[in-house]
Amino acid sequence: MTSRSSRSAATLGTATVAAAAGWAVTACRLRSRTRQLARAHRDPVTGLLTRTGFEAAATRTLTKANAVGLLDLDDFKPINDTHGHHTGDRVLRTVARRLEAELGTAAVTGRIGGDELAFVARLSDLDQLDRLLSALTAPITVPDLGRPLRVGVSLGITTVTTPAPPLNEALAGADLAMYEAKTHRSGWRVHSPQRVPEFQKVLLRPPPREGESVGATYTDTARR
Repeated sequence: MTSRSSRSAATLGTATVAAAAGWAVTACRLRSRTRQLARAHRDPVTGLLTRTGFEAAATRTLTKANAVGLLDLDDFKPINDTHGHHTGDRVLRTVARRLEAELGTAAVTGRIGGDELAFVARLSDLDQLDRLLSALTAPITVPDLGRPLRVGVSLGITTVTTPAPPLNEALAGADLAMYEAKTHRSGWRVHSPQRVPEFQKVLLRPPPREGESVGATYTDTARR
């Protein structure tokens, strides 16, 4: 091999290595950016979707759901004030995991405020609301305290019927129901033009077929 061809081969080899290194750096940056975007849509404390992530996912899921829910923890501030934010975070994380476990993987769940969680789901029956509250309010073990903590939950539901509302309207209805539940210390309330027996019929309907639309209208609050 002549010296000229040797130099050409060496130059080509160097360029190939440089190109490969450049692609590796680019791929690494893309993976890092993907992780950053994922974290931006996930609450670092609970692992649930952030408000932005929840709104995007919930809007896509709304037509397959029959309920939009909002819940917050009763007397959560005293827990933070008395036992510190570390304990408060533990409580939030535990409640969030229980919420996901009870609603299943088809539901969309998010943390949209300090101690306020939201979901879009297809409930099976009204008894599921009682089961959900029982799970969420079960004692939470906090090793540092040496005793379990009991946390109350107020839950508001908007029924999803036809036609589908904007997500913000559904959340507004759930918020009204949650406020009533909190005011009366009643556990849960349903916000809907339907009373509870009619809502029960909605819950028992089969899921919509592909292409069918399911949504919600509401004007009144149905009491438990």
